[in-house]
Amino acid sequence: MSDTGPSIYSSVDFSPDLWAAVREVAPAAKINQVPVADSREIEQHIGDAEIAVIHGDQDFDPAKAPRLRWLLTASAGVDKLVGGKLWRSPVTICNASGIHAHSMAELVFAMILSLRHRLPFFARRQKQHVWSQGEPEAQSAGELVGLTMGILGYGSVGREVGRLARAFGMRLIATTIDPGRPEDTGFRLPTAGDEKGALPDVLRGPDFQRQLMAESDVVVVALPSAPSTRRAIGEADLRAMKSSAIFINVARGAVVDEQALIRVLQEKRIAGAGLDVFEVEPLPGDSPLWDMDNVIITPHIAGGSPGYWQRLMALLAENIRRERSGAPLLNVVDKQLAF
Repeated sequence: MSDTGPSIYSSVDFSPDLWAAVREVAPAAKINQVPVADSREIEQHIGDAEIAVIHGDQDFDPAKAPRLRWLLTASAGVDKLVGGKLWRSPVTICNASGIHAHSMAELVFAMILSLRHRLPFFARRQKQHVWSQGEPEAQSAGELVGLTMGILGYGSVGREVGRLARAFGMRLIATTIDPGRPEDTGFRLPTAGDEKGALPDVLRGPDFQRQLMAESDVVVVALPSAPSTRRAIGEADLRAMKSSAIFINVARGAVVDEQALIRVLQEKRIAGAGLDVFEVEPLPGDSPLWDMDNVIITPHIAGGSPGYWQRLMALLAENIRRERSGAPLLNVVDKQLAF
């Protein structure tokens, strides 16, 4: 590594003030920010960069950047890169896992509370100027205290959902890829999550999924998108849920059999769903999900917040600091697992 600081290329359009975080750990860093949407344009600008920041769907030929050691994606998901040119190269890929924890977990609970306390119903009645106090649909499904929260994927988002669930007095059960290593070793916001993995009453491997869904009053999907998780949640899993249960997906649409979910919702086999992600995005206008009274739809915005880019830059700066001190990088993607 050069004593004058690393050469950094960014295809992400950061405001100039955000680069101060990098300047603090590498004052002499050479920064080349050329925002582009087309991956091929990266090859024209990346030059002698040793580190790069790119959007999560920007695959490019790393041969055009012979000095590139590692890069950071602006998204937690790297599924658009799997099998591509970067994936097959020795370049280390780090993702943005952890920066979304607060915003995604808060949306999860906004959906849960809205569905349990009938806010979509009241919103419809408000538009109709109807005082609905005496209607059966106006009755709350009850408080969360004492209910069971099941989290599929106890990563950074799942841990923050778990922390909030505990604050509501819920029992917590979860799945993770390796329950024998419960600690969070990735990037973590200081006020978020469960660093030691100590909050769940039950923490098991992926084979616990069906049982978790059967036991839970709320099921939250926070699984990574990878070949191994494609349609990991099938019709039998969904039909194992309680009729009073709520299903929330803020992960990726591809991890759920969406047609099976539609059938289960149409049959009222579960109480409702909050969905931020879908198999096809934008969600097609003819999807039955749009017209379901027991479904809340948001357009893949769970991770967004005013502090998003500042947190991404904090992760970049931390990894630069770590590399310069000889410490391991955070959020290194396992190319075998694809997350």
